[in-house]
Amino acid sequence: MNRRLLIAALVLAAVSPLPAQRIRLPASLSDLEQRAVKDSNDAASHYNVALAYLNAKRYDDAEQALRTAVAIEPKLAPAWLALGRLPFVRRQRLWDDIYTGNVPDEWRPRLRESDSHYRRAVLVDPLVDLRIEAVGRPGRSAFWISSENAQRLYDYFFRFLDDLLEGKYESAYGRLNQLIDEMPTAKEREGLPNFIFYYRGLAAAHIGRFNEAMADFNRLLARSLEHQNPDSLVYYLPLETNEYRYMLAVLHQRSGDPNEAIRLFRETLDNDIGYYMAHVQLASLYENSQMWPQAIEARRHAFNANPYDPSLILDLGMTLAKAGRWVEAEESLRQAQDANPRDARVPYYLGIVAQQIAKPADARAAFTRFLAIAPSRYDRQIADAKQRLATLP
Repeated sequence: MNRRLLIAALVLAAVSPLPAQRIRLPASLSDLEQRAVKDSNDAASHYNVALAYLNAKRYDDAEQALRTAVAIEPKLAPAWLALGRLPFVRRQRLWDDIYTGNVPDEWRPRLRESDSHYRRAVLVDPLVDLRIEAVGRPGRSAFWISSENAQRLYDYFFRFLDDLLEGKYESAYGRLNQLIDEMPTAKEREGLPNFIFYYRGLAAAHIGRFNEAMADFNRLLARSLEHQNPDSLVYYLPLETNEYRYMLAVLHQRSGDPNEAIRLFRETLDNDIGYYMAHVQLASLYENSQMWPQAIEARRHAFNANPYDPSLILDLGMTLAKAGRWVEAEESLRQAQDANPRDARVPYYLGIVAQQIAKPADARAAFTRFLAIAPSRYDRQIADAKQRLATLP
């Protein structure tokens, strides 16, 4: 199999797509709607009902539910990914528009926003669950089921994407390995489009093969630095150089190499001081080593870089509390509560901090507020808050 055949397959992939996949849901639409009403401050409930709305083609309702989810929990990566793919759900032809270079003027702002949301999802969690992407991908062309030969060709070139969208990362990794290894020459192998190495790297990371994942992302980073972009005709990636550098840092972090992770996170910030999640990741690494001054500084930098994300001031408050700086922690948590009154985690931790600094009235008020707004899935914290309330003077 050579690159010319791959290009031909990519062209055929865009012909007469069948409908996109539906999302498997844990409950019916009506049940999920009821849960979202009952747990109105639960980001996960709004995300789940959004998926049901997508299945029902109620796209405006889906978008509203997704935006509510990320307003409550700005680090909910799957919701950002779903928002990033929503324009492709609304307009299945958008992939073809990109391929032909004829994106309608009225869709260009939506495509830019889509790219921004996709990058936000990857920023928050580079290993975000990819299954939500299934709704934004056109179904396979009718050509691929027209004969056994066409089916075999599809399995060879494109089944890996189905595997990824079904969470079958081991299978996807094996298929991509075979595709890459069977390129006749090193030149043809290196000429494969970015999305092949991107998805193999992601599949490898999801199954804990971090060395293989880092090799692929190092290749993507090098290509980006050299302004090489042999990208797919259909599956383009809205990522830039610093995203690949950041993802490499996360892979080193998860593989147990904190020193290289720190170096790469700092390099990411050298290229973009506003890359707030690199500050967040650095703070986590410093916390693991109980380097509290460095962790607190990183938390402050994260919030300064993105003051529109109230979860970052919550993070700062929790780190200050872990460091035993209770008064500063209380101040940060009160700021977090003012910025996002629907985040039930804030009054819970605020109550704990108030107990530590001997403010029983403030602790009672915080725990009472938490119990009034806490999602039902916070059962452990609810039980703990009730117990703490019972012991307050």
